[in-house]
Amino acid sequence: MRFRFDKILFILSTLFFLTTINLAQTEREKGIELYRQGEYQQAVEVLQKIVKTEEDNRPAWLYLGASYVKLKKDVAAVQAFHRTNVIYKKNLTVYDKQLKIVSRPQANYTRSAEKNLTSGTVKIAVEFGADGKIGFVFPFQSLPDGLTENVLAAAKTIKFEPAIKDKKPVTVVTVLEYNFSL
Repeated sequence: MRFRFDKILFILSTLFFLTTINLAQTEREKGIELYRQGEYQQAVEVLQKIVKTEEDNRPAWLYLGASYVKLKKDVAAVQAFHRTNVIYKKNLTVYDKQLKIVSRPQANYTRSAEKNLTSGTVKIAVEFGADGKIGFVFPFQSLPDGLTENVLAAAKTIKFEPAIKDKKPVTVVTVLEYNFSL
């Protein structure tokens, strides 16, 4: 009798755990969909709840940051995008077809950067629109001497094929890095 009770308890706890994960993913998808519909404040409210309970939910942090960009809350956007960098787990939204970057122009080194021996990484969040156009390009880790500006200009000319979900193109936000070294 004891064995059955333990087995039943294990099965029930496993079901509870799986249901909790599924609800969080459903809420995350709701927040992302609110973002895509232009309901940025509502997206923030939903996504903030997700990241409070799931600190490693990278897609939730990405779209939370993107929502802050749209609401012109740059400090909060920077904090959210920085959070995506410390998350190493793969927690990706599943698409029928992933975003495909066809052409990613290099950002040019400036004379000033060469003169000052500036090197490092510029990190940007980029909105890849369902319409095949770049939306926002938001720097959250910068470099001096015109390098950040060159990265922004290069990123705005990226060519891509949108991600496809449920047989429709969808807007995707992701983080890109541009590295400079001498």
